[in-house]
Amino acid sequence: MMKKIALVSVIDDDRFFQFSTRKIVEATNLVENLIEFSDGEIAIQYFLKHKDEEAMLPDLVFLDLNMPYMDGWQFLDEFTINTFKKELITIYISTSSDSKYDRDKFLTYPKLKGYLIKPISKSQFQEVLEAELGIV
Repeated sequence: MMKKIALVSVIDDDRFFQFSTRKIVEATNLVENLIEFSDGEIAIQYFLKHKDEEAMLPDLVFLDLNMPYMDGWQFLDEFTINTFKKELITIYISTSSDSKYDRDKFLTYPKLKGYLIKPISKSQFQEVLEAELGIV
């Protein structure tokens, strides 16, 4: 049986992106479960509530930057000052922003694995998932 990623999280206020990401990720058959959050505040509350429950924390996160209430950068600031039982949580930025400011800021967060510009193709998602599984 092929190894799968136990839990992937999408943190994005764009419902269409959430829906299309779910469909693409499910079609790859590389992920067991997917959990969605519409902003960084809801996501960080969930992460903190389950910080000691490894199975409840995602292995891989797709994080939007521009969201209401708490944007992606604010989420990352909260995320990095906390300790989670699951140490290896891979985070990819998934954004429509190709600004130099955001790209430069991305480089200041060593835990971030990649910067994906929307729209993200099925093959890009496939590559990320395969890299997470060590298939590539």
